[in-house]
Amino acid sequence: MVLSLSKQDVKRIAIRAQGLDHNRVATSKANDACKCPKIVTTGDLRRSILAMGLLQIDAVNVCVRSHYMPLFSRLGIYQRELLDELAYKDKEIFETWAHAACFVPVEHHLLFRQRMAQQKPRPLVEKLKKERPGYLEDVLSQVASRGQLSASELEGSGKRSGSWWGYQDGKIAAEWHFSLGNFSIGERHNFTRYYDLTERVIPSEHLYSVTPSVRDSNREMMRLAIKAHGVGSTRDFGNYYHLKDDSALTAINELLEEGSIQRVRIEGWPNGIDTFAAKENISSQPTDARALLTPFDPLVWNRSRIERIFDFLYRIEIYVPEQKRQYGYYVYPFLLGEDLIARVDLKAERNKSVLVVKGAFVEDGYDHDQIAAPLADELLMMAQWLGLERVGTGAKGNLMQSLRAALII
Repeated sequence: MVLSLSKQDVKRIAIRAQGLDHNRVATSKANDACKCPKIVTTGDLRRSILAMGLLQIDAVNVCVRSHYMPLFSRLGIYQRELLDELAYKDKEIFETWAHAACFVPVEHHLLFRQRMAQQKPRPLVEKLKKERPGYLEDVLSQVASRGQLSASELEGSGKRSGSWWGYQDGKIAAEWHFSLGNFSIGERHNFTRYYDLTERVIPSEHLYSVTPSVRDSNREMMRLAIKAHGVGSTRDFGNYYHLKDDSALTAINELLEEGSIQRVRIEGWPNGIDTFAAKENISSQPTDARALLTPFDPLVWNRSRIERIFDFLYRIEIYVPEQKRQYGYYVYPFLLGEDLIARVDLKAERNKSVLVVKGAFVEDGYDHDQIAAPLADELLMMAQWLGLERVGTGAKGNLMQSLRAALII
C-alpha cells in the first residue's frame, strides 16, 4: 500500500524528524521567572546531532559560524564551547566530507571508510606529486613524529598559489591525507584545522570496527538520511550524504525489500517523483516550532526540497552583487509553527554589542504584527546567546516596521 500524505502532514513530519519541535531553553524573561532553568549539556548536543545525522561546517562568521546555529535552533541558549568539546576533547563527533564538510557522530566513521579509500587525486595533488616527489610522504611523517599540525606549520609548506583561495603545498598535502582518512582533525584554533593521525583522533573502538562494504555503507547512509528527513524523494535522501542517484536508488530498493521504509504519495508534489518515509515514528501530529535557521541548517540547505514542502523559494545571496540582492547577504529563514514564514538578514556587530537586523521580510498572506512578536522574542534570545546587549534594526523589508515596534514593547 502507498501512504497518502497531505502537505501539512509532510511539513510536520519534516520538522519533527529534525528535532525542531522540542522544547528549548527559555528566553531570559522566562529564565528570570524560573528558579531552575534547563542547562544544555554535551549530551543534549550529541542527541541533537544524532537526530540530524550531520552538522555542516562553514567559515562565514557574519553572526556566528553556521555549525553552531542549528543547535541553538533546536536546544536554545547553550555554550558554544560545548560543541568544540564534543568534537575535539570527548571525540564523540568527527569532521569528514558528507554532502559538504560536516561533523558526524563518531560511530558512523565506519560508513565513510570505503569512500575515503576510493578517493582519486585531484589535479593539484597530481601536480604536487610531479613537482615535489616524496612530499606527501614527508607530510605524513612530520605529523606522525611531531603531533598535530596546521598546514602552515608543516616544513616546506610554501606560500599560497594564485588567488586568495589558492592552497599552499602543505595545505594540499594535508587535505589529501584528510580525504584519504590518513589524517583527521584533532583541533581547531580560530577555525584553522590542525591535522593529526586518524589513529590518534578516532577512538579505537570506532576506528577498528569492521568496515562494511560500499553497498552496505550506502544503505546505512540512506537509512540515516530517511530518519533525518522523515519523508522525501530518493534524490533528497541521496544528497544528504552525497550519494549518486544509482547508489541511492539501489539502497532505497534494499530498504523497501527489508520493510523498513514505505512508499508515500504527497499532495501537490510533481508526478514522477518517487517518495518514501520510514515506517516507524511517522507522526502528523501538530508541531509548535519556533526557530531562526542558518542557510546551512539540515532542514533548509536542500533548496529544492524546502520549496516542495514549504512553498518557500530560498537562495543564499552571498555571491550576488549587493545591488542585485533581493533579501540580503546572509539571510535566516524563520520557522514558526509549521511554516517558513519570514526571512531576516542578520549581522553581529560585536564592537557595538548589537545584533543588527538589516532586513526583515514576511511571506505573502501572513499578518505582520502576529509574526513580528515571536520573531522579536527569537532575535532577543539569539542576541543573549551571542553575548550581545541589544537588537538593532535597519530599514529594509516589509516586516521591519512591525518588528521594530515589537522589539520596543
